[in-house]
Amino acid sequence: MRMYQRIAAAGFIVCVVGLPGVAARAQAPASTQPSSPSAAPGPSSLTSPSAFSLVSTIRARADLVELHEGRVYVVDGKTLTIFDLSNAAAPVRQGAYTFPEKIWGIRVVGGRVFVAADFFGLGILDVSRPDALSLIGSLKTPGQAKNVAVVGSTALVADHMTGVDIIDVSIVSAPAKRGSFFLEGYARDVMAAGSFAYAIDAPAGLYVFDLSSTDKLDSLEPVGSDQSATAPGSIELVTKPTDGAASTAVLVGGGALQVYDVSNPKSPRKVTAFRTPSGRPTRAALKASTAYVADGREGLQVVDLSTPAAPRLIGSYPTAQPARDVAVAGPLIALSVGPPEAGGEVLILHEGP
Repeated sequence: MRMYQRIAAAGFIVCVVGLPGVAARAQAPASTQPSSPSAAPGPSSLTSPSAFSLVSTIRARADLVELHEGRVYVVDGKTLTIFDLSNAAAPVRQGAYTFPEKIWGIRVVGGRVFVAADFFGLGILDVSRPDALSLIGSLKTPGQAKNVAVVGSTALVADHMTGVDIIDVSIVSAPAKRGSFFLEGYARDVMAAGSFAYAIDAPAGLYVFDLSSTDKLDSLEPVGSDQSATAPGSIELVTKPTDGAASTAVLVGGGALQVYDVSNPKSPRKVTAFRTPSGRPTRAALKASTAYVADGREGLQVVDLSTPAAPRLIGSYPTAQPARDVAVAGPLIALSVGPPEAGGEVLILHEGP
């Protein structure tokens, strides 16, 4: 096993059925067991499917989706495609870019998209002209790049081989690796809030990194960690409206939403695991303290996390095909439906009256 301590050094929701830019101690045994949605309010207290209305459909297969400033970013295998949602009832395809390797994760930051593209590594796309996407920077990572987080001029790549790679992107045309931290398991995802980054690995790890001091990036070490997760595949963060710091982390995997208190970065702690109706959630997106969950054959599930230790199922939207990913911003939801092998589409939904 790898050891943590070393001896030497815009108004939308998107859901994929079938990604936002740069968007303590727990009570243990009983609370960390996956809770059942049957413990949540009964069906009469849930948001009915009629609370979501179908606005439009994008005929495109999607492994991942992200919403940012009126655009939907759709990932299908090696290709990233952008659709304009200025008129959500009539999405318009704008442009696309194909990488040499499979895209595992994206982060949209202003007019750029940071792409984790398997063995290609980190790619940086200029999307300021969405009809003419261009690669303006890249860096080959040692292993498979799974996702990327951005804090200021620093990118952190979840690398299946090396853990977390720290990359200086102050000159986007020439990204430079500053160092890496070797996680105990296989890196799956990384996300940032404020000056902190949160990485997960399989089979069990959550790690917190402090990036407030850029002169320490060459020898970056976690300020906190926890090894209680169950097969986490992705991470999302609830942030405080006052300063943008993370208060809660939601890890998706092991058949549940695994909820962690990260208000104290030095002591992240698991507070509960909430089993979704399918028991096989694939990804989630957060809007404030509400989680929108791509829940496979059960479609879209909406979970209230305002009391992190007691999540409540408060809404759902059934789909004919499995839900695979979800992104959220304002009243719109984009839901990609379809099997992972082929086919599928992205549904644009509106939440509320």
